[in-house]
Amino acid sequence: MTEPFSSYLVRLVIALVIGGAIGLEREFKGKPAGMRTNMLICVGSCLIMIISIEIARAAVRTSDPGRIAAQVVTGIGFLGAGTIIRSRFHIVGLTTAATIWALSGIGLAVGAGYIPLAVVTAILITITLIFIGYIEEKLETKRSYHVVQVTLERGEGIIRAVMALFAAMRIPSDALEISRSGEIWHATFEYASSQERHHELVEKLSASPGVRGVTEL
Repeated sequence: MTEPFSSYLVRLVIALVIGGAIGLEREFKGKPAGMRTNMLICVGSCLIMIISIEIARAAVRTSDPGRIAAQVVTGIGFLGAGTIIRSRFHIVGLTTAATIWALSGIGLAVGAGYIPLAVVTAILITITLIFIGYIEEKLETKRSYHVVQVTLERGEGIIRAVMALFAAMRIPSDALEISRSGEIWHATFEYASSQERHHELVEKLSASPGVRGVTEL
């Protein structure tokens, strides 16, 4: 038996509100998937779930309402992949992609009529994005990733001397790129440390013999 249109309308509105609420947090943080994107994802997923249910009900033979809705899980991966980019030698956008994926699940839940479950999930996601994000920001002040490019004069063992300075300060590092332009060398290093240790390292690198300059990337 087909449910009344008003029931589906309520589900679509709830999906729209949930998508907007979660998208608002993303909007404040300047993420690529903001309010409109999240609202469209949640409402679209809800609509697909509703259509899946109705097609299954209208089928003469036994039909699985999850077959069409399952394609949301596959399709949302392409949209999420578009938000993941490599910037400054780091991968960014994973949280946004995960939010999109979780939001599509909420839309499916609302479309299937599991509104209380969808609302609780939305609250948990919002708490995770806001409060866990706040904790991560606090932790970054104690330990965060840095990328620096060191400009060096040509000299025997100059690269080895720079890496020895990292070792002396007990800061594990990776040499991402080393290039030469005439008599000048450019070495790019990535490492994780506190802000205090980072500034101390930059000062010592800048004062080292053979170092012409240190640039943060």
